[in-house]
Amino acid sequence: MKSYKTDIPTDSLTQEYLPANYTDAFACEVTGAQKLSADDMMISFWTVVPDWVDALFKVRNLLVRPFGLETGETDNYIEKFEEIIRAGKGSNGIMSVVAKSDNETVVLLSDKHLDAYMSVYTTSRDDSQTVVVLTLVHYKNIFGKVYFFFIRPFHTVIVKSILQNTLKRLLSCPT
Repeated sequence: MKSYKTDIPTDSLTQEYLPANYTDAFACEVTGAQKLSADDMMISFWTVVPDWVDALFKVRNLLVRPFGLETGETDNYIEKFEEIIRAGKGSNGIMSVVAKSDNETVVLLSDKHLDAYMSVYTTSRDDSQTVVVLTLVHYKNIFGKVYFFFIRPFHTVIVKSILQNTLKRLLSCPT
């Protein structure tokens, strides 16, 4: 299963947040009878990551804490995240659900330096499904721009890796 760069779908809920300082979209094609929901993808995307990504997030959190950036380190992060995704509203302290439809879930990660919108968007055909992960970033000040300058190379690799990892894990689970 290979991910590829794509355009933001014209009917994506994220169109409301354009233009942005940075955007990307990565997609994977899934064949077979099992259909994945945007909610299941979003929950898995953020709660079960490869060990090397988890290690990078821990380093990132150590480096950004002195600058007042959110780290998302709370005791009930996973439970609260799943709760707000399923409800289609609310916040877990670092992320808020800002838009939701039958085929898309959009969360906002906001701090004093930038706003980052992450979306999982799905489209289905008879025997296949396309899953797209979208990112839109709005800088609030120069610190947001500098921060994302350093994060951006990692962002692309991490998003593509987590997308593929999430799909493999969810598709291997019985429905």
